[in-house]
Amino acid sequence: MLRRTGAHASRHGQGAFVAVALVLAHAAGARADWREHLTLSASDRARGELVDYFRPPDGTAPAGAHRYAFFGNQLRASIRVLFPHVDATVELQDTRILHLPDDSSLAAPLGNLGPGATYFANTRDRDQGEPFLKQAHLTLRQSGVAATIGRFEYRDGLETLPGDATLLALKKMRIAERLVGPFGYTHVTRSFDGARVALDRGAWNATAFATHPTAGGFEVSANRELDRVSVAGLAVTAKRLPAGPPFDARLFYLYYGDERRDPTKVDNRALATRTADRQDIAVHSWGGHAITVVDAGPGMIDGLVWAALQHGDWGGLDHGAWAVALEAGYQLPGVPGRPWLRAGYNRSSGDDDPNDGEHRTFFQVLPTARIYAQFPYYNLMNNEDVFAQLIANPFDGASIRVDYHWLRLSERRDLWYAGGGATNDTIFGFSGTPARGHRELAHMVDVAFDVKLAERLSATAYYAHAFGQGVVGATFSGKDASYTYLEMTLRY
Repeated sequence: MLRRTGAHASRHGQGAFVAVALVLAHAAGARADWREHLTLSASDRARGELVDYFRPPDGTAPAGAHRYAFFGNQLRASIRVLFPHVDATVELQDTRILHLPDDSSLAAPLGNLGPGATYFANTRDRDQGEPFLKQAHLTLRQSGVAATIGRFEYRDGLETLPGDATLLALKKMRIAERLVGPFGYTHVTRSFDGARVALDRGAWNATAFATHPTAGGFEVSANRELDRVSVAGLAVTAKRLPAGPPFDARLFYLYYGDERRDPTKVDNRALATRTADRQDIAVHSWGGHAITVVDAGPGMIDGLVWAALQHGDWGGLDHGAWAVALEAGYQLPGVPGRPWLRAGYNRSSGDDDPNDGEHRTFFQVLPTARIYAQFPYYNLMNNEDVFAQLIANPFDGASIRVDYHWLRLSERRDLWYAGGGATNDTIFGFSGTPARGHRELAHMVDVAFDVKLAERLSATAYYAHAFGQGVVGATFSGKDASYTYLEMTLRY
């Protein structure tokens, strides 16, 4: 059954659409050549996915429930009118997901067996899809100040785009969307309804925003606003040093408030205790990052540090947590294939005592989790990730990336977490599986190959294999899992 609830737009989405329409009408009446400022664009992304998840114990699921394939298609079309001081955009999206598994969404502690099962758990339909308003926003610019109102996408960490190619790649690949992002990996994605103001100068930028996220991610009914979830923040970015190598640094503050009453919080307390906790979540995150790249011999060395501290309320618990990332790389742009070897250590805090009245698990807010967990059976909560990666360009228009990850839990009395944040009013958005005294989660190897097939057509092939360890074996009978997809994107 294909779900069609796109007509139920949020009040903010409707208001933004009306505002943009009025601006377009004014522009049309004011200038006969307004069409010169008009841009129409569209894209279609089709992806077939094959999942072979960790095998549940016999008798807990139908035979073969952990193995399935499904298909998703995302069609987006937009209209943009750009004048020197006015920028108006309206974008529509239609998502279709077919052949989802109806026997792979299991009761705790097994949970959803991979991404297909997560889509199904949100809607309970094997075939689902509907159109919705993806973006509708108006931006006014004057003297380095830009104010945006309406429905838009927000990527924390990408408030500015460095001119240096290495720094730009690092920001997109290893900084952006750790805590807030549009969840672009999913077939649905998410947007944000609200306002954003940026002050941009040659050496620095300050950006503030206040929003409610829309439904989305794994929830196909993405037109609705989650008005009981609030996200707001401020980021100040230094684009360069007065002298020296390319440099980018940022300090940020982020607030997340969750007043939803239906979903039960996911943490390491007993189920009865969590169910009884109906108090709000209010988490304050403070942090920053710094990245640079310097010439060294025949190549270049890059370095990255990212860190965050959190405090606030986790329902009836006091919340305090932290996370850190330390990474370095070396690339040889003059060598065929331009190889880039990187390694890093990422760790976030976990909770070592479910009964002490404190919540110490780092909270990842509303991230695009898949950027940092390419096979998204884990995320950056209660997680220790030692990784190495090789990125190369075997020929023009093609890139290959190979990663190895050694994954452990920070605290064995906490949970193995996965997920990317709130998707609707009734599902919390993060899952947790008991570690049962173990810390070793998995070793994982994955490879991604991207190629430009034609001027407007590109393709991606991805394969990952996880060698599960003690944490996986404490719940599942099969400790190996794999994830494969082939994706084609047409832009016009």
